[in-house]
Order: sequence, then structure tokens, then C-alpha cells
Amino acid sequence: MENLEHQASVLFGEKEFRKALEIYQLLMKGNPKVEKYVIACGNCYDALGEKEQAIELYTQALKINKASEAAMLNLSTINYEIGNYEKSTEYAENTLKQNPNNIAAWQNLANIAFCNGNYEEALKYYQKMYEKNNNSYIAMINLANTYYSLGKYVLALEFAKKSLERHPSSVVANMISGNALAALEKYEKAIDKYLRAYELDEHNREVLNALSEAYHALNDWENCIVFAWRYVKTAPEQTDAVKLNFGYLLYECYSEKSEELARKYAAKWLNFFPNDKIVQHMACALTNGHALLNSDHTYIKATFDAFAADFEETLSALDYQAPSLLETEAGKHLKTSVFKGYHILDLGCGTGLCGEKMKKFASRRGLIGVDLSEKMLDVAREKKIYAQLICDDICHYLETTSYFFHVEVASDVLTYFGDLTKVFVRVSKSLTPGGMFFFTVSENSVNEDDFFMVPSGRFVHNSNYVERVLKSAGLRVVSCERHILRNEAESPVYGYVFAAAKPELNK
Repeated sequence: MENLEHQASVLFGEKEFRKALEIYQLLMKGNPKVEKYVIACGNCYDALGEKEQAIELYTQALKINKASEAAMLNLSTINYEIGNYEKSTEYAENTLKQNPNNIAAWQNLANIAFCNGNYEEALKYYQKMYEKNNNSYIAMINLANTYYSLGKYVLALEFAKKSLERHPSSVVANMISGNALAALEKYEKAIDKYLRAYELDEHNREVLNALSEAYHALNDWENCIVFAWRYVKTAPEQTDAVKLNFGYLLYECYSEKSEELARKYAAKWLNFFPNDKIVQHMACALTNGHALLNSDHTYIKATFDAFAADFEETLSALDYQAPSLLETEAGKHLKTSVFKGYHILDLGCGTGLCGEKMKKFASRRGLIGVDLSEKMLDVAREKKIYAQLICDDICHYLETTSYFFHVEVASDVLTYFGDLTKVFVRVSKSLTPGGMFFFTVSENSVNEDDFFMVPSGRFVHNSNYVERVLKSAGLRVVSCERHILRNEAESPVYGYVFAAAKPELNK
């Protein structure tokens, strides 16, 4: 029996868990009341990822011996791993009743508190671990991480340093040191720690991101983009967030006068992901503003879904004027209309900034909004200003709707269209005779082209081109005024506020 037990232990140590399990099951079958064999079987199932069977066996061991410290601790740990924190806490506390010096039980309580965001409570438990064993690397590194989460960066550095004395090759300890130093704005020293972590694990994406951010803080664009690019290339899944963040970083790099560097990596990015719509849009904006005629739906939806929560706050900081300008222009023409209330379509309504301005012109249930981003619509819905909100591409909606509108508005929406022909034709068809279309476009001051995509990823237009397309779509230009629409990179963005009308039937 001792030989079998030794053989099973060796197999377990060699990670031959299934073979070890077979032997432990044989031993348990012959000795069903021997606690250690039941626990050993549970450990094998746990190592194989078969958690339910492991829990069943640990529970069985606890029935054999109600005071089994090993069974209670294992039940606490496995319940923590599967997210059953209540059960894990119960078993950890019972373990500590048996043995107040059980560091692993203190650790489980600490980990649960940390996962729940109760950092002060977690700190208390990690301190208990450290009191029990002041040489414990696990206690030190967790204290460092918890102090960092509490914003106590000097103490985080102190315990990260102690962790590194125990394990100089710890990536985690170097990262916590770097993060604490960066939080204290000691970026050069933070980079030293991050580079050490990079030496230890050059594929660690957290390290790559931290290095990019630290170099960004120092305006070292070369290194910032190098590590950001490595981060992007090693991403296991190219999420919209990863793509958007890299695209905006390249645009910021471009705006900071590092145009050649931004274009170089935009070209690499496009070459690496040639079929990705978000990459196509953002990379072409930096490398070839003539490459695209319109923004792809995927890019628009991803962008506005990502920024919906902070959209209005961001625009406020940019002194966004388009909705107010459209309200003023509409007031010049709608107040003398024969209609007592208008059916109004808000194209690309977003969070409802323009809808709030146009609501006073609408009939009781006459304001409809359409937008590609469901998350933007969620914000608009809370304002309760629209009779209906529709998640759709504006061209598709205009083409398929059976409604006709007295008024249509597009506030800073056409900046995502280069060629305006398609959208203007559909607007014209969906307006009632005598109906009006109020919209803004950004001014093309870059070149003499009809339209052009600038590095920000937005289209700018020549006013003469806009007037030609309106006329070809059967719409008459009523007015065109040049205004500052918003600020961008601390500079004013000029554009045009247009009012156009569909002819009356008798004309």
C-alpha cells in the first residue's frame, strides 16, 4: 500500500493526474474511511479541472472527519476559484477556527475581499498573512498590490521592493513597482521597472501597454508607438477597443507633429489587418484621405458605442456648437410655416443633443431619431424627447421608411460621409413638398477637392460641392453660413450650416 501511495504521489508531481487518480481511487476503494485518500482523489479531479467531482470528494472527506483542516481549506479554495465567495468564506473561517495560523485560509479571505473591491478589508487579511510569515512572497506582493489599489503608492513601492528581494525575477513585482512610480509621476524610474519586466516576459501585454503609456507621458512618441504596436500585434483577439485605442494614439501622434511616424505605423497596421474595416478607416485617414468615399458602418458603430457614456462631456469640452447653430437656423424658417407642428427626423441623433434643440418645433409625437449606435440611443432614450428611436444606418432607414417628414436635421453627421449624393437623394425623397433639411458639414480647407478625409477620420467638404449635390438631388439651397462648429486640438473647426428646401408641388 505504501508503494502504491508513493507511486501515485510521484505521478501527481509529474502532472500525470489521471494515472494518479486511478491509483488513489484503488486505495480509497480499499480504505473508504481513510480521509487522506479521499482528499487525494479530490486533488486529482481539481487538477484535471473537474471541480464538481473535487467538491464532492472534499465534502465526503469532511464527513469522515468534521475537523479536517485540509478538506475545509480545499473547499474554501475551490469555491473561491469558481466564484462562490460565500461558501469559500464560510470554509475559510472554519479552517481558521481549527488553525488560526493557516496562511492559505487568510489568503482566501483576502482574495475574496479584494475581488469584491473591499481593499481595506483585503489589506487587513493580507497583513495577517504577513504577520504569520514576514518572509512570505505571496503576502508581500498582495500587500503591494492592495496598497496600490488604495492609492498608497509609497507603501506599494515598499512591499514591491521586499517582493523583489525575495524574487528578483518577478514580473508582477516589477510591474507594481512601475505602476506605483508612474502614479507618482516618476516615469523614467517606472520605465526602468517596466523594461525589467519586459526582459523577463517580452510577450506580456500588460507590460507592453504600461511601457507605451509611460513613454507617452514623456512625449517619447517613437518608443510609445513601438510598444503600442507590439501590444496590438500580440492581441489574442482584435477587439474594437484595441483597434480604436491604437488608431486614436496614431492620430494623437500625428497631431503632435510626429506625422511621418504616425503614417509609418498606420501603413504597417493596414498591411497587417488589410480587411478590417476599423483599421481601414483609421489607417487611410492618416495615409490616404482619398482612399474611402464614406465611413464604414462597423467603424461608426464601434466608435460611438465606445464613447457613448462620455460623449456629451467630451463635446462640451470641445465647445460643440452644431446643435445650437441648427436650432437658430431652423428658427428663421419654421416659425412662419403653415404647420402647427412638424414631423421631424433627427438623422444620426446620437444622445439627443440636436433633438433637445429641435423638440420645440415638433408636433406632439413628431420627433423621430435614427442612429447606428444602440448605446448612444440608450442615452437619448433616457431624455424622453423622441416619439421613436430607431437603430439603423440613416441611408437604409431613409430608403425603406414609409414616412414623409416636414423637417430633417443632421448635426455633424455628414462628416462621416464623403460622397453626399446617396444621402441627399434619400433625404429629398423622404421630405414632404416644401419640407426643409438643416445640416452641418466641416469645411475643406486642406485642398480643392470636393471632399477629403482628414487624419481625424472625418470628412471635410467644399461648400460648392455640397450645393451642387443638393441641386442634383432636387433640393434648393435656402442659406449657407460659415461658422465655428467645435474645437479640435485647441483649434477651431470651421464648417457650414445649410438650410435646403424641397420645392412645393405647384413649383
